[in-house]
Amino acid sequence: MRLLTVLLLLTGDGLTLEEFQRRHRELRPRKDEAWRSIPWKTSMVEARDQATKEKKPLFLWSMNGSPLGCG
Repeated sequence: MRLLTVLLLLTGDGLTLEEFQRRHRELRPRKDEAWRSIPWKTSMVEARDQATKEKKPLFLWSMNGSPLGCG
């Protein structure tokens, strides 16, 4: 984050430090969003074992590239 801030400030066309910090705060997800309460797993084996034990389906999110579809 510091590198990005410095680069933006050095370009002259970028945001001021205060503008960057304000926008960064505004864009961060709220702490009470529903997806934050889900006990996500980063290990496929651990997730599979838990799903099997609890007899629940396994949700797999997989992607290649930018999450915004821009790359």
